[in-house]
Amino acid sequence: MNKILPALFFIVACLPLAAQDEPDKPKRDILIRGFASSLFEDIDKLELRTPERLVGSLELPTGQLREATTVAARTFAYGVTVNEEFRVLGNVALPAAGRNFIIVFAPIETGYHAIAVRSDHPDFRGNDTYLFNFTKRHIGVKLGTAKQLIAPMKNAKMRPAFPEDATFYQAMFAYKKDEKYIPFNNTRWPVNSNIKSLLFVFEDLTTGRLSYRSVIESAR
Repeated sequence: MNKILPALFFIVACLPLAAQDEPDKPKRDILIRGFASSLFEDIDKLELRTPERLVGSLELPTGQLREATTVAARTFAYGVTVNEEFRVLGNVALPAAGRNFIIVFAPIETGYHAIAVRSDHPDFRGNDTYLFNFTKRHIGVKLGTAKQLIAPMKNAKMRPAFPEDATFYQAMFAYKKDEKYIPFNNTRWPVNSNIKSLLFVFEDLTTGRLSYRSVIESAR
């Protein structure tokens, strides 16, 4: 008996160490929210599928972000089921790091082009703006004293630059034409470290004018 007890104690003591050696397992689901710059064929809800199974569904608001839904996969196809057949409208692969994402959908000829933004990225914080250029023009952006040029159909994160005691800063948008920049919006934005935003620059199909729309996201 005296020999058995030390052996049992050794086995029990090693159990926590063995558990630590197991491969890391997801501790919680991945949170995603969808947003569409505009709708493709009026499709505002998508099924999310891997080759093996349905892994979730996602609504596509065009105004404000809605509550997050969960998925158990980082790579999946999205589309709709028509006559019991799944019509693929695109695919998305979420970054390996992070568990909270906003997926921005932009219509293309065959469905949607998806851009995943990691909302919980430590470098996407208060006062930051994630800009999406959904036009065929180069867009120049000035936030405070920070400047950036965004190519057609590209996106970039910007952090405004302003004095420490500022309560507002200038936000200016312009498009490039014949090596010149022509402003199409010039306004003032409040300094607020509790929020960050997604901003979409687009062309009005009726008037041809450039405009933008922003969606506010909590930075907490």
